[in-house]
Amino acid sequence: MMLSQKLFVATLTAMFTFFILPFFFIEENANNYFIIGFVVSSVTIPFIFTFGLLTSMLIENLCHKYHLKKIISFLLHIVSGVICLMIFTVYIFITGGSPEGYIQTGLIIALLCVTVFFYIDIDMKKI
Repeated sequence: MMLSQKLFVATLTAMFTFFILPFFFIEENANNYFIIGFVVSSVTIPFIFTFGLLTSMLIENLCHKYHLKKIISFLLHIVSGVICLMIFTVYIFITGGSPEGYIQTGLIIALLCVTVFFYIDIDMKKI
């Protein structure tokens, strides 16, 4: 059941971030909201469904096993989001890009996605 719940949470997170993340990239008088949403989602969604899903299940098992509180779980989720950002930054560097411009924006995206994922997951457990 945990995998199906995490898949549902990841789907809701992906849909939510598709509409929220473009607000961080919109320039004044720009009419490319959905293009930006698609481009940002094309990068974030694979990370949400692979790395995010696996680390969230691992963190949940760890917190359950050692009876850790939700705040510790949230902090571990943030750490996994930052690790995911570092993986993306290394990929940009290896492919010849310059990661300096991506780190601040990527950190905002990672923190937003992790927070949305975490709180949707908590709400789904209450249902």
